[in-house]
Amino acid sequence: MFKYIVLSSIFILSSCSVGEEYSHRYFFSDKEAQRNLNILPNEYIINNNWYEIFNDTDLNTLIQQAMTDNLTLRQGIERLQQSRLNYMIQSKNNYPMFNASGEYNYSKASDNADYSYDVNAFKAGFDVSWELDIWGKGRYISEQYFNLMHNTAYSLLNIRVSITAELIFNYINLRQAQEKLQIANKNLRLQRDIMQTVKDKYNAGIADPLALNQAEYAVEKTKSGIPPLKTQIENYKNAIAVLLGVLPDRLPVNLDKYQRNITNTAFKYNVQKLYNLPLGVIRSRPDIMAAEMSVRAQNAAVNAALTNLYPSITLNATFGFISNSGHSLFDKNSQVYGYVPGISLPIWHWGQLTNNIELQKHIKEEYLLNYNEAMLTALTELKNAITAVEQAYKTNAYTQTSLNKMRNVMELTRNKYENGLIEFTDVAIAEQDYLNAQNALAESNAAILQYLTAFYKATGGGYNLKACK
Repeated sequence: MFKYIVLSSIFILSSCSVGEEYSHRYFFSDKEAQRNLNILPNEYIINNNWYEIFNDTDLNTLIQQAMTDNLTLRQGIERLQQSRLNYMIQSKNNYPMFNASGEYNYSKASDNADYSYDVNAFKAGFDVSWELDIWGKGRYISEQYFNLMHNTAYSLLNIRVSITAELIFNYINLRQAQEKLQIANKNLRLQRDIMQTVKDKYNAGIADPLALNQAEYAVEKTKSGIPPLKTQIENYKNAIAVLLGVLPDRLPVNLDKYQRNITNTAFKYNVQKLYNLPLGVIRSRPDIMAAEMSVRAQNAAVNAALTNLYPSITLNATFGFISNSGHSLFDKNSQVYGYVPGISLPIWHWGQLTNNIELQKHIKEEYLLNYNEAMLTALTELKNAITAVEQAYKTNAYTQTSLNKMRNVMELTRNKYENGLIEFTDVAIAEQDYLNAQNALAESNAAILQYLTAFYKATGGGYNLKACK
């Protein structure tokens, strides 16, 4: 009867827990985020492949390969596998542990010692040990590593977001440098034509050496800007190769050839979509979710530390066979068994247990502050990206208009010079301004793409909470 009372008491106690349920003090609510971002909440979910809006097949191919071969991403996958295995290990700490053993012991006794005898013993059996999870320590440790595993999973998604954005930035910069190179080559041909006109006038005696030298200077100046552009192009191609985890000559596409350059024209985008976002767009970013998983894991660590203040009960049992002969080892008469229930109650540990609880609480507080800081940073990034996209389109419109005006100025200036109405100095100035205006438009077109990339990165790159689930 006493055995049943003990077992019933153990069963009842095993359902106890001493920790606190997880609760989170959010730095700001979704409604406050909505008000600060001026978003119009809806069920619109950003696609993980949002970059396909750029309609660039080369870019799509590069990103798809990066998502499988990028070395940083593969390291993240290995960390996730490690985290899963760690969870599987730690979650079984409070399970009964079974061990099997076998032993043969032979000992020749001394003939000159009293009460000595020879030993010839065979042993076989198994034992079980179990620390009962009365106060929930095992459950808290399991919960801790479960949340750490999810932290690693969300961190992996955040790596995907970062790699995608970094690859797009490098690709845009590459195309921008190639567009500038094409602009420089076009202007070089134009300036050589103008220089030939000046030479003809000089040989005819109607142009002075100053005009000829200015024309030659313009040509050489434009030529001097070409090598740095070629260097940039090579650097961006190498950076893309690193992101794909391949050698530069193993890229899946030929980056020197393209049907269209996405920085050649301004990308058309409905700016209103910047505000059509899910209400919890900030809170569901992978990096924010990873930070929250850290808080949840540490909350479990606090609870696990609390359980150390309470008694622990262990059960140990053995069953086996012992015999002086191997032939009779597994006979019924060779059976041995035993069980040892035990209890341990902490009395005085010089403050170690209580200080450990306070330590875990302060670590949790640090993680909470880190989460709140990450939330504030995420809101700021998204707000900055929205503003940047809107202003980039305004800047692009002004830049396009100024280029059109500068093109007219260039044509008029050249015609006037050819008719002998102005000095060549005006032509040289107009040439440089026209080149600058073309480069400015290429930079503005690229800026729109870069700010849109920053916007989608700030939203979590499509890896929102629903997609993660």
